[in-house]
Amino acid sequence: MDERQITSADVAIVGGGLVGALTGMMLAQQRPDWRIVICEPRKEGPPNDKRIIALAAASTHRLSKLGVLKDITHEPIKHIHISDRGFIGGTELHAEQEGVEALGKVVAASELVERLYNSCQTLNNVTWLGGVRAERIEQEQSQVNVTLDNQQRVNCRLLIGADGQNSLVREQLRLKSDVTDYGQYGCIATLTLEQPLNGWAYERFTENGPIALLPMKGNDASLVWSFTEKQLAEAEQWTDSEFLERCQKAFGYRAGRFKSVSPRVFYPLILRRAKRSTHHRTVIIGNASHALHPIAGQGFNLGLRDVEQLCETLSNATDPGAFQYLTDYEQQRERDYESIIRLTDGLVRGFSNQFWPTILGRNSALMLLQHCSPLKSSFARLTMGMKP
Repeated sequence: MDERQITSADVAIVGGGLVGALTGMMLAQQRPDWRIVICEPRKEGPPNDKRIIALAAASTHRLSKLGVLKDITHEPIKHIHISDRGFIGGTELHAEQEGVEALGKVVAASELVERLYNSCQTLNNVTWLGGVRAERIEQEQSQVNVTLDNQQRVNCRLLIGADGQNSLVREQLRLKSDVTDYGQYGCIATLTLEQPLNGWAYERFTENGPIALLPMKGNDASLVWSFTEKQLAEAEQWTDSEFLERCQKAFGYRAGRFKSVSPRVFYPLILRRAKRSTHHRTVIIGNASHALHPIAGQGFNLGLRDVEQLCETLSNATDPGAFQYLTDYEQQRERDYESIIRLTDGLVRGFSNQFWPTILGRNSALMLLQHCSPLKSSFARLTMGMKP
């Protein structure tokens, strides 16, 4: 291979989305002596990410300290209402009761990833390779060689796979995963309401799957609605007015009347967790390592903590790909994975069936949560990404 086609780096990151760009920025700022290369399939600018993200309180604090939330449009989540449609169980979380300014903040992923992309462009030790995909990964004793689809090659001491659920890095290294197919499909859209949500977020469990509403600017709200495979075939054919009517019927009028809806996006809902997130001089993070049901809005927050822990582990490393650092990283992340996966998976399973003993149990749990302050506070701190 022509030497001009070979790029040497200390760390190479496959994937320039939220998690990949954040990792590149944080590592480059922390270690100006390291050269960081980010490989991103989108040719120009940051990836096109249309999601609306609920940043947990701890995530908001971390990103604010980094300066990446400055001037980004956001809506605070001051209150969360959780209910089981047709039954008496329900609970509310309030920022004031938890002693925080907000339980979280709602941001557009497109704004956040653009800010991270622009930050990477200003760092002298970051090289952003746009319009390229990793095709082949070869591990050697002291480095990893990544061949791109334009025949360029990146040689690095540590390879980070931040390339999402369909991770090529994970597949090439044959890192096996435990996968649970929930038999559900998520629908994301923006609703325009008759009145603003004023800081309220809603998680409404229905016999057809959970519905979540997040506050956005003005009278808009971000919608995530879950369907079974059978319901999906019908929902994809609904007109806007049919969609609004059925959504209103399923959710109720607690948030007022729904007036209009944006184009919808449907996608399958699964739980994936890699059995191992590290390999020789390689680590996978974010959705490449773990993909969650959106039921509690924990996906990006968990990925952000991956980035934070990885940067902390490598802060004084002489060799970023050394076995001891990657092993330490994986061990440090284990407890967080277990608690968040247990939370989201338990909510999906507990609220996705109509067996009366289960219905009774979950409504009793919601009422207990509402009236037991210590339990409610522990639950709130878990969802806010804070330590107990």
